[in-house]
This record gives sequence, C-alpha cells and structure tokens, in this order.
Amino acid sequence: MTVSELPAEVQYALTAAHGKRIGRRRRRILFLIHSTETFSALEPVVEELRARPDVFDLVFVALPRNYGAAGMHEYVGLEKTRAFLAEKGLDPVPLGGEDTGDLSTLIRLAPDFVFRQSPWDGDVPPAVHVQWMSFANLCYVPYVTMIVEEPDRLYDQEFHNACDLIFCESQFHLEEYRKHRKLGANGVHATGYPRLEAFAKALDGDAGRWPIEVPDGVPRVIWAPHHSFGDWLTRSTFGLHAATMLEEALRGRLSILFRPHPALRDKLVDFGLMSYADFDEYVAAFAAADLCAVDTASEYIGTFAASDCMITDGVGFFAEYMLTGKPMFQTRRPDNKPLNSFGDWLVEACEPVDDTAGLQRVLDDLAAGRHEDAYAALREDRRTSLREMSLGAAVRIVDLLEQA
Repeated sequence: MTVSELPAEVQYALTAAHGKRIGRRRRRILFLIHSTETFSALEPVVEELRARPDVFDLVFVALPRNYGAAGMHEYVGLEKTRAFLAEKGLDPVPLGGEDTGDLSTLIRLAPDFVFRQSPWDGDVPPAVHVQWMSFANLCYVPYVTMIVEEPDRLYDQEFHNACDLIFCESQFHLEEYRKHRKLGANGVHATGYPRLEAFAKALDGDAGRWPIEVPDGVPRVIWAPHHSFGDWLTRSTFGLHAATMLEEALRGRLSILFRPHPALRDKLVDFGLMSYADFDEYVAAFAAADLCAVDTASEYIGTFAASDCMITDGVGFFAEYMLTGKPMFQTRRPDNKPLNSFGDWLVEACEPVDDTAGLQRVLDDLAAGRHEDAYAALREDRRTSLREMSLGAAVRIVDLLEQA
C-alpha cells in the first residue's frame, strides 16, 4: 500500500511525525505491550535504556490481546496490561488498537524504533499489524527461546522480514535466520537472550517465593502444560494428564503449582476439548486442593526459585527452568512435532515421561522421596551454557540501538 492509498488521517499523522523528528536529540523508542507474561524478555533492555536518558526517550503502549482462533474471540486484557506497566512506573498509553485512529496516535508519537512482542498478527489488534509498522524501525526480541523445528513460522513470517533489527538468542538462531529468512541475517544480531539474563541474575540472588504454605519436606512441583494441540506445534499433554494431576493434587502428597499457558483456556475451546465452564471448574478444583494452587501471575521466576522440580511439555520453560539446575520432567505425546537441534540439546537434560503410567511413577517417586536424578550433570552443563550466552544481552542490544 502506497502513502497515497492510506486513510487521510494516517497520511496527516505521517507528515506530523516527520516534522517532530527534525532536530530531536534523543531517540524515541515505542514499546507495544500486549503480553505481561513475556515482558521479561524486554524488561532488561528497558532498564538499560532508562539508564541512558540523555540518549533515549521511551514510550509504552498497553494493548489488549487475543490468544484464540482468529475471529472467534474478543481482544481482552487491556486494563491488566496497563496496570502491570503502571506498577513498574512506565506510564503507559492505553490503546484498543482496533481502528486507524489508534494507528494515527502511534504514528504521531514519532518513534525512531518500535518494538512489538510477537510475530503473530493474530495476537494483537489490527492497528499494530505488521502492514502498518513501517513508520519506524521495527525491532524484535523473541518472546521465547525458539526451539521447535518450524523455520517458516519462527524466522520467515512477514513480520520477521519487516524487522529492521532482530536481537536473537544465540549464534545458532542467527544462522537459522540466515538459512530461512528471505532477508537472511540482514539486521539480525546474536546478542543473547535478555529474559534468560534476567532470570539468571534473579536466581543468583533470590531464595524464591512459593505461594502456598507447605509443611517441611513436602516436594514443591510446578506443572506447566502448553496450549498446542492439533495445530502447528502439537506439544500439549494437558488432555493426557489433567485427570492424573488433579487426582494427585487431591491426595495431598505434593504441593503442586498449576501454571497453564496463558492461551491454554482459549485453545481448549477452539479445539473442542473443553468448554470454558469445564476448564474453569477444573481450575477451581485444583485451586481448592490442599497444598496446591493455580498460578496465572505475569511474573514467575520467584516460584521457579522456590520449587523443587517442574513437569512440562514446553516450550519456553525448557530453557528458562533449566537455569534453576533443578529436575525437569518432559511430558511427551506420540505425535509431538520435532524440536530443532537447540531444543534437542536442551531436552537431553530433561527426564522423559511418555504416558500416564510413567507420570504416575514420577509422582509416586517424588512423594516417597525416592526419585533418582540421572540428569543432574547434563542440566548443569546446559545451565552453564545458557548463562554464558545470555549474560550481557541487554547492554549489547542497547549499544546496537545507540549505534543504529
């Protein structure tokens, strides 16, 4: 679409923005935030930018989101995101993002750089879809460590090719962009991953916060199922293990913190596996079990630090929880889509669980204190490597922004 084909109000906004940039001494960076749960991927960068106020001017926009199938769900969560950013002292501008008036508002802010959290247009309202993002240098820090073997989706969407700067997790990921992105590695920098940097630092100094009062000696277990069912990832084992985990919660042998992926509820409905009412009833039953709770908090590194182990089917937690050095159990399904070689390297340090009987054995062993940890050395190797590739990521990113 050419400038002349844009709505008049958008054309006027572009003209006004151009004038605002003339003679401006500081670089303005616009952050479009729809996901509080993944803000930790950007927060170390934000902190480093705020430490250079003579160079950078930051603006934050809170947006609603839609994690369900396109057209089936409304955009929700605007107030939650606004409050989350406000609590951090970031003074966000709340926008519904559903019309060209909101797009004009963004353009009139006249940013030099704009960060969007996700490559998925379906997650965010229309005013911030990639087709409109050419009014500034588009930047991206991945919302999660990319470990699945889906290169077209992870490196070569329209969003990835629209980005002027991509700050990726490792040299491995840089080479994936080089191989699969239409623009290759142009504008891509292997800086390390800021979220892993932040988590590593937090784990160094934080004893953790378990949200449940638990007697001494009771194992603290995080259960974190993913949302992907018959779609492009096909990783979620929630349908296989929900009954077993609720039965275990009701037994009271373990303190289980159920942390569902934020999209799990909508995806269960989209795939016809549960109604909203059924899922909400399940969550309520789990939360009511002695020694157990449901965790939907935006920030979770404190619970990682306080836990004893994690049971998960992925995906991002394979890298994030690995930083704790604690046991991780990977629940698998027969039709799992493959991981990339970076993901395979990570899950080599996770104990596999392939069926209900295997999960029950793990739960029984944890409850009885007889679990034999055969993966400790591998986890320590992975933990050390992840730390080394991530520490310093935020400074490297901000240095690149200053030089751009």
